[in-house]
Amino acid sequence: MTGADELAALAEFAALQQSDPTTHIVYLGSEAPGIAAELAEATWRDVSVVAVDGGELAGWLIGDVDHDMGRVWWLGPFVGVDVHNGAWVSIADALLEVGRGELPDRITEEEMAVDARFERCRRWAAGHGFAEEEGSHVLQLEGTIDPPTTPVQAITDADHEAVVRLHDQLFPGTHTTGAQLVAGHDATRRRLVVRHAGHVAGYVAVELQPDGSGYVDYLGVVPSQRRRGLGGDLVRAGVLELRRLGADGVGLTVRAGSEGARDLYVSLGFGEERFVVPLRRGFSLA
Repeated sequence: MTGADELAALAEFAALQQSDPTTHIVYLGSEAPGIAAELAEATWRDVSVVAVDGGELAGWLIGDVDHDMGRVWWLGPFVGVDVHNGAWVSIADALLEVGRGELPDRITEEEMAVDARFERCRRWAAGHGFAEEEGSHVLQLEGTIDPPTTPVQAITDADHEAVVRLHDQLFPGTHTTGAQLVAGHDATRRRLVVRHAGHVAGYVAVELQPDGSGYVDYLGVVPSQRRRGLGGDLVRAGVLELRRLGADGVGLTVRAGSEGARDLYVSLGFGEERFVVPLRRGFSLA
């Protein structure tokens, strides 16, 4: 097969698993065209391992490597949906063994995330040293959203230091540092800020994903400026920016322990799609 043909076949294979919540892997879409679009990006091809049985595709594992953080995010393992448990485990074992062998020595942290209903993968991961940590609600916007009542603007160079400081304070150890966040502002990844008395009071980071969907990635408000409606206005502005970019649907994730944030999103019209569980090895965000 050509590269494009191979990618299309792999995307179709993954989509069969993604369509079922009991076999769903996080960080990847559910439809084959969207999966292929995401995986066409070079950043998703750091590690790609396939298993073949009798000439047929039997399994697939992808590794997205952050060399600066020393961490890999595993997408998978994707294993044939009709494979019985013993074979599923054997295929998944082989994929992970080969995938780990492809990693540079300095990559010591591993993470994957699955729908909470994917119990077989959760048990399998535990056997490979992964620990479950606080889960997250995956929410999707249902219907329209009102415009913000407070002015929200695109980030400027003068805002970078304040946003970096606030992001690293609110989200220590996450997959995007404050410096990476502000550097990522471009045509499809937008960073918006709200100001109070001339200073940054909060920010939102949104992204138009390769499959055409919109994603609210991060939301942060200075603690002293909370409960003034700024978070809601930032989300509204972020959603409208994604709509302007042509987003087909808007989603986000919020940690289980962040009930206040979840209540905010629900009040804005977001509803729950699934609950996901992160599985980590070599580090912890607890």
